[in-house]
Amino acid sequence: MANVRVTCQNFAGPFAATNGVRTRDISQRAVLRAVVTVGAQRFRDVLSPGWRHLLHRFGMGLSAVSFLRQTPAGLCLSDTYGSLDGSEKGAATYWYGMALAKIVAETELGIPWLAHVDQMRVSGALTITSGSNERGDLVGRDGQARWHVVEAKGRSSPFPGSLVANAKSQSARVTKIDGHSPATTSACIASLFTQPISVLLDDPPPQDDANGEQWEIEDDLFFKEYYRGITQLLRAFGQYRERTVGGAALVVAPLYPFFWNYFPVPRPPPFDGRGLELGLLKTIFETPERASDAVKKLARDDEDKVAGDGIAILGPIPEWEKD
Repeated sequence: MANVRVTCQNFAGPFAATNGVRTRDISQRAVLRAVVTVGAQRFRDVLSPGWRHLLHRFGMGLSAVSFLRQTPAGLCLSDTYGSLDGSEKGAATYWYGMALAKIVAETELGIPWLAHVDQMRVSGALTITSGSNERGDLVGRDGQARWHVVEAKGRSSPFPGSLVANAKSQSARVTKIDGHSPATTSACIASLFTQPISVLLDDPPPQDDANGEQWEIEDDLFFKEYYRGITQLLRAFGQYRERTVGGAALVVAPLYPFFWNYFPVPRPPPFDGRGLELGLLKTIFETPERASDAVKKLARDDEDKVAGDGIAILGPIPEWEKD
């Protein structure tokens, strides 16, 4: 693993202890899993037109092998990143910003479930009852059934203070969720240009704004949509198996079938231990609505194979390469 610097500020109430600067270790597996989870929850995008969207998500996650490096200072952008053109850098910083928001939301605020707001709106899990049409990117639910809003940004060069202010304003526009104020409305800014990479998590004071957005979220449907893509993927393989990792019973399938036919080499047998595998807690696979209870029994995974939401990336992944 390699460390990043996380700064949390302006949190109040039950989250006041979150404030401060700390170091967090992040693995390549965690970045890959976060990119896939945040980026691929709408599996209409995966199953139609097929494997291409999934391969793109995994490609962006695996690009961390090339563009991020472990240094004596911690996790940093590599020299290889500097050779990219502007559009390529923009794509990479977007995905890394999202991935770090997903990881930090869990480590600092205890939010294992973080999803795209627009995706949840399309699915019908989230309804905007009134609003300004300005909102944070992501909505999250913690283990105590509290809702959080996050506006995520990633930057590979210094940025003006207005970026943070605007992100805070955007997330804070959500004033009510299910009739209650959100637990937090954070701006999450990933500064990829610092050594080590640093993440700012800033929770602005709550707003009492009559023009602010008000949301209704159906819990069961939220969980169904959050896991829908993963469960559809596992079923689409047609040959998933059960596996126990750290005492957790998982449903697992190899990842290659979506794109293996496009490579001019023989396909390996499934579950031969050489390739990456996708896993999900069996209880959640069978009944996604039970996710909140299922993860309470999830033991700490020292190898970082299984995330707090019960989604796993298994198989060989190299650790961060040292400069």
